[in-house]
Amino acid sequence: MDKLNPDALAEWDDEMGAPDNEVRTGVQRDTTPEMIADYVIAEGELPEQSARPFGEYLHISWNDYVEYEEITQRDLIAGALEFWRGKA
Repeated sequence: MDKLNPDALAEWDDEMGAPDNEVRTGVQRDTTPEMIADYVIAEGELPEQSARPFGEYLHISWNDYVEYEEITQRDLIAGALEFWRGKA
């Protein structure tokens, strides 16, 4: 399995499934719930029991957090974690 690159640009809805030439440079494609969960566990943000459901949640609601063209996966995940923790 690939590892999530936190510095990669977050994939937009219209880029999902699009040909490579239609995707912005710097986007990591096909981020999975497992990649998200592994990242937040490795960063010490959530324990595994919470990280797995968070990964599933964020994978489903990913596009709700893509707020601007240059948002990185790190910033997107940080915003989603705030909401997950009830701080947003």
